[in-house]
Order: sequence, then C-alpha cells, then structure tokens
Amino acid sequence: MAKPLIVCRNLDIIYNKGKSNEFRALANVSTDIYEGEYIILFGASGSGKSTLMYSIQGSLPPGGGTLLIGGEDIYALPIIERVYFQRYVMGIIFQQFNLIPSLSVLDNVALPMIFANADKVTRERRAQSLLDRFGVGFVSHKIPAMLSGGQQQRVSVARSMVNDPKILLADEPTGNLDSVSTQQVMDKIDEINTFDRRTIIMVSHNAAHLSYAHRVYYLKDGWVVREVVNPQRKQIKPVKEGETIVTELEQLARLYPYDSVDTLRVKSLVNYLTQDYTYNQLVRLEQIIAKYIAGKIDNKTLLRSLTSQYEKGGVEIPQKEAVRMIKLSKRLLEQASDVRRFRADNKTSKLFFDQHKLAERLRDHLLSSNRLKLAKKQDNNLVELIADRVVGVKNEAEFNEMLQKSVSSGGLSINEKEADGLTRYFEKLIAQGVDVSYKS
Repeated sequence: MAKPLIVCRNLDIIYNKGKSNEFRALANVSTDIYEGEYIILFGASGSGKSTLMYSIQGSLPPGGGTLLIGGEDIYALPIIERVYFQRYVMGIIFQQFNLIPSLSVLDNVALPMIFANADKVTRERRAQSLLDRFGVGFVSHKIPAMLSGGQQQRVSVARSMVNDPKILLADEPTGNLDSVSTQQVMDKIDEINTFDRRTIIMVSHNAAHLSYAHRVYYLKDGWVVREVVNPQRKQIKPVKEGETIVTELEQLARLYPYDSVDTLRVKSLVNYLTQDYTYNQLVRLEQIIAKYIAGKIDNKTLLRSLTSQYEKGGVEIPQKEAVRMIKLSKRLLEQASDVRRFRADNKTSKLFFDQHKLAERLRDHLLSSNRLKLAKKQDNNLVELIADRVVGVKNEAEFNEMLQKSVSSGGLSINEKEADGLTRYFEKLIAQGVDVSYKS
C-alpha cells in the first residue's frame, strides 16, 4: 500500500510561549497527504492554515508532534540539507507575489536557478519556457510594476516551478486578484497538479476554490475540525472499501463551508422533511433554472428538462408539479423586471417615474399572486411598506412585522400565516430584481 508523502501527527505550534500574549496557532493537528494530491487548507483568518503550510514548508518548526516529509523529519536535518529541501522539493506561491521590483520578469523567474549553479543560458531558457507556458512570455523583458496583478501572479507561478519541485505550496494565491485573473491562476495551478502530477497544498478561505481539491482540511482556531473528500475527483489516498463514504454532508459542506457538522446535519434533515427531491436532483434543477433565468431556454424546453428522466439530463419532476414551477417562475421573473428597471434608474422609461409607481405595480403583483383583497387604507399602507422595503428603509423582518400590525399603525392587520406567505413571495421577487453584485 502506498505511503503518504507528508505525515503530520499531533502538531502543536505556540507563538510567544510563556508570555502574556501566548497564542496556540495549531493544536494536535494530524494530516496525511499523498503524492499527486491537491489539498486545500480551508478556514477563516487566524484558523491556522498558513501556520500549518509554513510548518510543512520547513520554515516554522512545530513545538510538539511529528512532521515527516518523504519519511524524513526535515527539522532534524542539518541546515544545509534543509535549505536544499526548500530549494528543490518545495515551490511556493505567495499572495503578495514577492517579485523583486528592480529585476525583469525573466530574471525574477530565473533567480532561484542561480543558487542551483545553473548557467545563464540554461536559466533563461527554462524561465522563458515557463513564462510562455503560463501565458506571460511576451512580458519577460518588463519589470513587475508594468504588469497587472494577474500577470504578476502567473510570473510567481512560473518562478515557483523553475526548480521543478515535487510539492507546490500556495498561500492565498488569488487573494489580491480580480475574478478573471483568479480563474486564470487557479486553472494554471490545477494544470500543474493534473498534468505535471505535482502535489499541491493551497491555503484558502474562498469556497469557490474547493472544487479543485481532492480533499479539504477545514481548520478552526488551530484545530482540524473535519476532512472532506471531493466526490468529483478520483481519490489518490488509498481507501479501504467501506472505510470512507461520501455523504450528503460532504456535498453540503461545499455549499456551506463555514457551517459546523451539526449545522450541516440540521440542513440535511430539514431538507428531507421539506422536499421530495434528492441532492443531485436539486443540483440539476439549479443548473436548468440558471439557463432559464439567463434566457437560454424557453418554457417548452424548461418543461421537457424538468420532466425528463435524470439519466437523460432531466430532473424527473411530475408533469403537474413542473407546470406549477414554470408558471410561478415565469410570473416571478416578469414581476422582478419591474424592480430591476427601477433599481437601474431607467430614465428612458416613462412607466417607472418614481418609487410609488413601482410600489403600486408590486402591490398588484403581490395581491394577485397571494389572492388577497384589501380595504383602501390597507392598500395604501401596503404601497408604503413595499416602497420602504424596495429602497432598503425596512428589512425583511420589519416588513413582515408591519404586515401584522394594525391598520392605524401603518400595517395590514393580517394574520401571521398570511404575512409570512406575502413576505416570502415578495422576498423572492426582489431577490430576482435587485442587483447585489457589488457585494461580491
């Protein structure tokens, strides 16, 4: 049976030990990492991710426990051998790029080979080859300040590979990048794992990265709180039949990475109690609805996709239920367009000239969808409440509470069930109509 490349057993690291500001960064951490694996150390800031990575890198000796790489205790090696290990076994990508500003891009990448006693021609040939591979060969003559953040990080990736390391460490490599550059860098790191067969250990707090990994170690307050296998990747770590199963909790953990195991169990049970569809059906449903919202499929195609067998790309929803879903989705999206146009402040539209005109249209949508009839004063109060909610003066809970208050207090004087139904539908409506991209 294959042996792990990296073995951590009960690692402890304490900063400022014995002082008033003593801090335990790692507590009894144990991991097994196999050659060729893509591992992500995931958690919030201060969880111990970077501490564990730099301990593996050979620059942060543990205060207790065992750390073996290739069967050797690297901290027991003479200093010259440890330097050799860091130079040829480990490559590292930093969040801040750490390129030398006075050197050209080519010289930045070639620099580590100087300490390997490689001649200039060999250094430059190897550096240029890597820069070309990672899509930045055309800027090899420039200095780092002349490059974009994404280009600088790809230069950093090239530099990390120049001595052909067995293990590549990446410390929040996309933390300073935009979404396009992030995707480019993540794809290149994945390529190094997939095609170069290099072991990747990445520190991240971005849940979007989790799908790249074979396994994810979740850290919190210096502890490894759980290990999650990625069911979409063929596992390298040897597993006996029946020893490890991929459950719905692992799937939920990717959707809610900061939730505890107990919270995930609650989600799983509530999911079972409130709907009749499997996790895979819901994922397929999301994919199909995403196409519908984007206008890529029409109602007829949507109905066929919802009712077709799962094996044929459908969701296997009964015809009657699928028709209900489509009718509701169509109505919501049409009504949400009112909110979207209002929020975009479309001055060319004579229809949406003020907040109250929008609120009156949304009132009509709500009353029609929920089959409610209101007296004149109730009707006026609802328009005011809708107007306040759309512009953010009131939040969801306040909106719901006001619906139940007396008419003289500005409410509708409806019961809790009616208020919940009205609120739930209205929140779905404005969720489709309000642009929240600025939050990402």
